This record gives sequence, structure tokens and C-alpha cells, in this order.
Amino acid sequence: MTRLLVVEHDADAPAGLLGGWAAASGLEVATVRLHTGDLLPASASGCDAAVVLGSGQTAYDDSVPWLARELAFVARLLTLGVPVLGICFGGQVLARVLGARLYRLAEPEIGWSRVTSKHPHLAEGPWPSWHFDAFDLPAGATTLAVNEVCVQGFAIGPHAGVQFHPEATAPIVASWAASADPPPRPELTDPFFTGAARAWEQGAVNAQAFFAAWLSGGLAAG
Repeated sequence: MTRLLVVEHDADAPAGLLGGWAAASGLEVATVRLHTGDLLPASASGCDAAVVLGSGQTAYDDSVPWLARELAFVARLLTLGVPVLGICFGGQVLARVLGARLYRLAEPEIGWSRVTSKHPHLAEGPWPSWHFDAFDLPAGATTLAVNEVCVQGFAIGPHAGVQFHPEATAPIVASWAASADPPPRPELTDPFFTGAARAWEQGAVNAQAFFAAWLSGGLAAG
């Protein structure tokens, strides 16, 4: 049985659709909840693949207490060839480990996003987006998706990072909107909840196809 390690940083940023897909796929999932005091495994050899989820933290803020340990852990996974999927903050962590620049956007990207896909297993959208930072394309990586805001996804070997949130559900995004300080402009978040049932349904289909492609090596590049 494939052992999937999920790194969860915040209580309001869980695995969401990723968890449902993993269960349906028969994966053995272990979740490290850093927000409850869980520690990353001492060895990176205890999993067959890993997903690093989003966070309200900033992946280039070295004052975050657990960030250095997480960067080192992801680096060990890459050394061992364990496939890593980074989502939003997790994608930024992966990009940083690979030596890419992280930076602050002039304006956050919040709302439904469409991307120009460079890979047949990554749909152009709709994807939920909620981020203030972005990454440059790491050296040696292949672009998976872009839009007018930033690089939206990359792959290198069996690893992939995306800036949007394929795992997100309407309740997860609602929790972000409720806790945001200051709250985002309503025109950015209302489309998530007003007449968006079909968008969420299509997003779930897109997400499952993307997760399966990553784990099977269908996104492999480099």
C-alpha cells in the first residue's frame, strides 16, 4: 500500500479533496499537523510520497519556528526521490528548496483562477486561489501552468508545485474568508459561494485527475 505523508500547517487548511481522493485510491495516509505540535518524521524514508499543504505563513519568513525543519525535510525527500506535491505555501516551500526566488505579489490573487496549462493532466480551471506570495520557476523545472499573475505550477522529476488550491472545498474557503484580517473585498470571495456549485463540482473533477497524474508520475519532468 502506498504511504502518503500529508503536512498540514493550519487547522483551517486541511487536505480537503486530497483526503477524499487518497481514501478512494486506497492510500495509507499519515498527517503531520504542525499546528498541534506534531513533529516531522526523523527519517524521510517512511513514506512513498508527500504533500505539503497551504499556510497563512510566508515561506521566506525564517522567523517561522518550524520552517527551517520543514525545508530540510523536503530537501531530504527530494534527495531520496520521494515524490513531493506542494500546494500554495507548500509549492513555495518546494520552489525555495529548489533554489527559486519567492516574492510578494503587488495584489493578492483571491478568487476563481484560470490558467494556461502546459500539461494535458492539468486543467485550465476553475481553480480556487488564495495567496499573497508567488515563486519563480525553479532552475531545471518545467512549467505546468501560468496566468497573468504569476507562474502557477511547475514539475521537476516526480515533484510538482502549484500556486492555486486543488484541495480546497467551499467550506474551507469560507473559513478563510471568515478569519481573514482584514477581510478580502466581497467581489473577490462572493463568486466562491454565489451560484458556484458547478464550479466546485468541476474543480473537484479537475483536482482528482491532477492528484492521480502526480502520484502516477504523469507530471514527471526533467
